[in-house]
Amino acid sequence: MKEFFQITCMALLLFLAGCKNETPGYNGGGDDPTPDDTEMGYLVTSGLTVSVADDEVISTTTGGSVSQPAKPADRTAKAQETTRASSPLADAGDDYKVTIRNVKTSETLNYTYGDLKKTENQKIPLAPGSYTIAAESPDYAAYMAGANYAAWESPVFAGSVTKTIVKKTETTVNDLVCSLANIKTTVILSADLQSMFLPDAQATEALPALKVTLSVGENKLVFNRAESNNEARGYFKAVEASNTIKVELEGSYNKSPGDAAPVYVPVKWTREITDCKAGQWRKISIKILNATQGNIQFQMTVENWVYDQKIDVDVMQLFAFAGEETIPDEDLSDPNSPVVTLDGRDIAQGYTISKSMFDEELGKWSENLKAVITPQADASVRTAKLVFSSDNAELLAALDGAGYVNGTIPVWPQNDDLLAYLVMKEAASTHILAGTVKDAGMSGLFGYKGTHKVKFVVTDTKGRTSYTNLTVKVTEGGSVGTGPEVKWTNKAGTVSYDFGTRYKITKLSDSEADPEVKITVTSQTGIVGFSVDINSTTLTPEELQGLGLSTHMDLVNPGSFEGPLTNLGFPTGSAVAGKKSLTFDISSFMPMLTVLGPGNSDFKLTVIDASGSVSKTIQLYVP
Repeated sequence: MKEFFQITCMALLLFLAGCKNETPGYNGGGDDPTPDDTEMGYLVTSGLTVSVADDEVISTTTGGSVSQPAKPADRTAKAQETTRASSPLADAGDDYKVTIRNVKTSETLNYTYGDLKKTENQKIPLAPGSYTIAAESPDYAAYMAGANYAAWESPVFAGSVTKTIVKKTETTVNDLVCSLANIKTTVILSADLQSMFLPDAQATEALPALKVTLSVGENKLVFNRAESNNEARGYFKAVEASNTIKVELEGSYNKSPGDAAPVYVPVKWTREITDCKAGQWRKISIKILNATQGNIQFQMTVENWVYDQKIDVDVMQLFAFAGEETIPDEDLSDPNSPVVTLDGRDIAQGYTISKSMFDEELGKWSENLKAVITPQADASVRTAKLVFSSDNAELLAALDGAGYVNGTIPVWPQNDDLLAYLVMKEAASTHILAGTVKDAGMSGLFGYKGTHKVKFVVTDTKGRTSYTNLTVKVTEGGSVGTGPEVKWTNKAGTVSYDFGTRYKITKLSDSEADPEVKITVTSQTGIVGFSVDINSTTLTPEELQGLGLSTHMDLVNPGSFEGPLTNLGFPTGSAVAGKKSLTFDISSFMPMLTVLGPGNSDFKLTVIDASGSVSKTIQLYVP
C-alpha cells in the first residue's frame, strides 16, 4: 500500500510539473520555467491603435524639382522626386489578426484586433524579454501561402513593432501601422495616345486592340483601355526580395500623318522595371511626349510610391520617328542599351553559312559565328534571348519541338541545354559577353537551307533593352561529314536490334534480361554532346528520383547524376567528350523494368558531333 501511494504521488507531481510547462509565452526563455507574478512584466494595449496605410496618393510626373503630391486630376505637375506628405490612416477592422511573439522562444499569443479592445486583454502578463507585436489583414496568411500571384483589387497588409518587457513594469504599445505587403500596379494611357490607336470595336486578330500586359515571371495582368481609364489596381505577390515587372504594350497604331485616312499597323514593345518590392506602388503612365510636324515620341514614366519614403521616378523612351518615316514594325532599342556586334563582321550585312566553311579533312568548321554583346560601363547583361523567324518551316518546327515557343531561345544566363551548340563567356572586368556557335551548332544551322532572321533581345541590369537583327543565309543546306552513328547489339555483338521496333523484355535473372542492350557510338570528329531522355509509364520521375536519376540526363555534363549513371553502366564526362568511338553496356538495368510491372519504356539517345546530331530511341515493353 505504501509503495502504491509513493508511485501515485510521484505520478501526480510529474503531471503537475508537466502542466506548468505548458503555459505559453510566459517564461520568456529564462532560467526559471515557472515565474510567479512578481517576476512578470506587462504589455499594456489599452492605447493600441492598429492602422492601415491604404490611402491613395497620385504622384507627379517628370521634370522640375520637389513638389507636394498632386490631386488625382492634376497629372501635369512636374517633379523629379518627392516625399510623401503626412496622410490619414484608416483604422484596421476588428478581424485583423494580432500576434505577440517571444523573439527568443518563438512562443506566440494570438488575438484579433477586436479581442484586444476588450478590457480583460488590455494588460497582458509576459515574462521579461523582447516581443514582436505584429498585425496583418485577415486574408494575409492565406494569400502568402496560396497560389494566387496576380489579381485585381487584392491588397494585403502587415506591420509589426518590437517591445521589451521588463520585470514588474508596464510597457505600452500604441500605434501599429500595417502597410502594403504585395506590389501594387496601375497603368494610365493618356487620351492622346489612345486616340492614335485603333478603336477596340474595330480590332481583329491581325490588328489587335490596345493593351498593356504586366507580368512578374509567368503571372500576368492585362490592362485594356477600360482598366486604364478606371485606374484599375492590379496586385502581384512579391515572390523574391527584388522582382522584375515586364511591361508589354501592344496595339494597332495609326501611322498616317495629320488628317489623312488612317492606316493601322500592329506594334508591340516590351520594357522591364527592375527592383520591384513588396510595399511599392508602381504607377505606370504612357503618353505622347510630342507630336508636331510629323515628329512623334512616346514616353513611359514609372513612379514608385512607398509609404513614408521618398519616391523615385524613372522615365523610359518607348520609340521615336520623324519626318516621312513610318513607325517601324520591330522594337526600337532604349538609349544606352547593350550593343550587339559580330566578331570580324558587319552585323548589318548578315552572315552566310556555306559548305566551303567546313573542313572535310579536319572534320570541323573553319569559321564559327561569334556575337559580342557590349553593355554600358554602368551595367552588365542581365538577360539575352534569340528570336528566330525563317522561310524554312522545318527550322521553326524543330525549335518548337525542342520546347522553344515562338522561336524564342534564352541564351543568357547560360542555357545548359545549349552547351553542345553555343558557349557564352562574360569578361569579368568589362562584362562584355561573347557568344560563339560551336561546331555542332554550325552543323545544326547548316541543316536548314534558307534565310533565317535572328533578333537579339538583350536587357541590362538597368532595365534597358536593345533589339538587334541578324540575317543568316544558308546556301546549300544538308549535312556535312557522315555524322555520329549509333548501333544497338547484344553483348557479344552477334545480334543487332532495330531502334524503330519495340521489344518485349523477358527477365532471365536479377542481372540479365532479353534483349541485351550494348550501345556503340562512332564519330569522325569526336562527340561533343550526348544526352539520355527517359519516357516510361512505369519508370516514373518519382522512381527515377529514388535511383538518383532524372528523365533528362547529360552524359557529357552529368552533374549530380554522375555516380548513379556510372553504376548503371553509362559513361560520363571525359569518357564521352571528344571520343570518336564509344561502347557501353546497360543490360543490367533492364531486369529492373520487369519488377515495376507492365508498360512501355523509351530511352532516347541524342549524340552530337561537329557534323550534326542524331537521335535513336530504345523502345521496350513489359507485358
